[in-house]
Amino acid sequence: MRKLIILSAGFISCFAPLVSAEPYHVPSHCPRPDADFFLPEDALTEESEVDVQADTAQLVDLGTSVFTGKVDVRRGGQQLNANRATYNQTTGQVTAQGDVRLRDSQMSIFGDQAEWSLNEDRGTLIDATYQMKQMNARGEASHVNRQGVQSTQLKNATYTTCMENDDFWKLKAGEVNLDHEEGVGRAYDVVLRMKDFPVFYTPYISFPLSDERKSGFLIPSIGSSNETGFDVSTPYYWNIAPQMDATVTPRYMSDRGLMLNGEFRYLTSQSEGLIDAGFLGSDSLRQNGDELNPNYNEDRKHFAFQQNGRYGNRWRTLVDYNYVSDRDYLEDFSGNLSLSSTTHLNRLLNVNYYGDIWNFGARVQGYQNLLEDVEDPYQRLPQLTLRGLLPDQAYGLSYEFNSEFTAFDHDERVTGQRLDLEPAVSLPMGTAGFFVTPRVAIKQTNYSLDNLSEESQFDESSINRTLPVVSLDSGLVFEKPLNFAGNKMIQTLEPRAFYLYIPYRNQDDIPLFDTNLRTFGMGSMFSHDRFTGPDRIGDANQVTVGLTSRFINEETGREKLRMTLGQIQYFSDRKVNLNQDARETTSDSDYIAEAVASITKEWALAGQIQWDPDSTTSNMSSLQLRYRSDNGGVFNIAHRYRRDDGVNQFPLEQADVSGSLPINDQWSVIGRYYRSLMDNTTLEALAGVEYHSCCWATRMVFRDYINDINADSRNKAIYFEIELKGLGRFGKKSESLLEESIRGYE
Repeated sequence: MRKLIILSAGFISCFAPLVSAEPYHVPSHCPRPDADFFLPEDALTEESEVDVQADTAQLVDLGTSVFTGKVDVRRGGQQLNANRATYNQTTGQVTAQGDVRLRDSQMSIFGDQAEWSLNEDRGTLIDATYQMKQMNARGEASHVNRQGVQSTQLKNATYTTCMENDDFWKLKAGEVNLDHEEGVGRAYDVVLRMKDFPVFYTPYISFPLSDERKSGFLIPSIGSSNETGFDVSTPYYWNIAPQMDATVTPRYMSDRGLMLNGEFRYLTSQSEGLIDAGFLGSDSLRQNGDELNPNYNEDRKHFAFQQNGRYGNRWRTLVDYNYVSDRDYLEDFSGNLSLSSTTHLNRLLNVNYYGDIWNFGARVQGYQNLLEDVEDPYQRLPQLTLRGLLPDQAYGLSYEFNSEFTAFDHDERVTGQRLDLEPAVSLPMGTAGFFVTPRVAIKQTNYSLDNLSEESQFDESSINRTLPVVSLDSGLVFEKPLNFAGNKMIQTLEPRAFYLYIPYRNQDDIPLFDTNLRTFGMGSMFSHDRFTGPDRIGDANQVTVGLTSRFINEETGREKLRMTLGQIQYFSDRKVNLNQDARETTSDSDYIAEAVASITKEWALAGQIQWDPDSTTSNMSSLQLRYRSDNGGVFNIAHRYRRDDGVNQFPLEQADVSGSLPINDQWSVIGRYYRSLMDNTTLEALAGVEYHSCCWATRMVFRDYINDINADSRNKAIYFEIELKGLGRFGKKSESLLEESIRGYE
């Protein structure tokens, strides 16, 4: 039964109409026709006059003339050249012999003999060769019937996008119809030859003459992996309307069964959206390696709906709904570590208003939890926000107002409503060389708790909290000219000091609905709160000191180097924390140092380190070296480290090397080595080669990867595809994989 399905899928994909939605661009190193090979764009009209030039002309009958020697006949946007031509002025018929060329803005046709009706704008050439501007295609035909600029019919024809003297691939057909208005070619009784060897036959095939979207079967994707077995997908693209399309993709996996995926996209004057769904009936995979499949004989499915709306100039909406039938769905079918490691799927509805002074937002949000040992997060049903800003008012004062009301819902935990208000006033002062901004705010938060139980640690159903937030932000900017390696530079020195004071208030009686500790970094050091939500307001009596220096090219304004160093000095212990028993007593924070360097036009370096001066150890560091050349070469090397400090549950140390490096104009090598040094595990190993000529390309990639770092099994896959440029691709596509794995890959 499985073999029958495989053969049926292959039979359908080969004999179905074929439309490629992928644009074809001629590589820069490939030769192109001369500039005068095609005529300039010039619409043909009925009033276009006939202009005939030749070495000699003879009137042989009333209205009939014979021209010889360099004959040039022009009418509107078409031209005919020949050694000899007979022209009947009454009928508009032209008969030409010897080195005949008929051309317009889209096509040039060469032949031994031609007949051309100037009145009807039709022409026929015998034993012709042709060159098309679209797709840079060319070919031969025993008969070419040109119907103006709208269409062309060819008999016993060939079609290829290869350059002269390079017939790597060629379509041979009994009949070919080229519709230049629709941008589609249709061929009948077709044989595809590669290196003059027949590899494919179909009674009918359609192919693109432009980059516009058209309905039809896309190129099948065929491959194999130990997660799916033999894997073939045959997508059908339906161009429903100019602002609406759909793709339906039957996918057969020999180890799992037949899956049907569908994607529907739409665009209106006020919104754009995407609906994506998939269904696999009765997963037939019993086990993957040594691991049993917990979803054996179960239906597997997914659904996603995203929509962005724009109503007038100020209203925006966002819908993001996602569903999978089981916790392993993304791991089994995504083939991507970042997707398969997703812990929660978002379900969100946003409505926002953006005014000149006030911004309003309304949100309803929930999640699908994909982890068994993690509690479901709270749902926001709903969340309402109102924010306002009045800058540069009387005496230079600026006024802010931030407010939020959220109703939190949960099946098992304490629920309730939270109202958070924060009015603030600041006085920005400064010039180009300095700035000082004092700011005072009041944080007023009210809670109304529900679902309290005797076992609950929260006793009060109504809680009020009021705290002032006082800050002073200041900085200086110094500049001086600098000559470096013959380049005129500007060096800046930018010291900054940020003081923050918030008194202590015990908040252990407040539940944690949506609050967590901010990731410590350069941005969080200059923040007014060390927590991400209002359930905790951290007590603070501290000053953050930072120093930034930039090196800027004086002529181009391009920043060549930026270095920043910062640290927080604490004048009191921090008593408020997520853990009731935790208390931070150090007098200073870790140092944060960042550097970003544009070494050359191609090379860039970025690094960051978080250094603990007390233990003289690094708590976090990252280093990235990037290369990108004009010829498409890409190289990345990165190292990431995060220490387990007893609070951070996800320590890591990873090395990541990736690149796509051209060897010459045709050959490139591609690869990635992504390894967790802490777990001594290779997360992804990828290696392959690419070849690009002027009319065809091929790529072969081997991939060894894991979807779950805690799983014992590994996945292996081979991606092989061949592209006949201007016709389509065959094999298992790997472009999206390479774009995700290799930063900067195109």
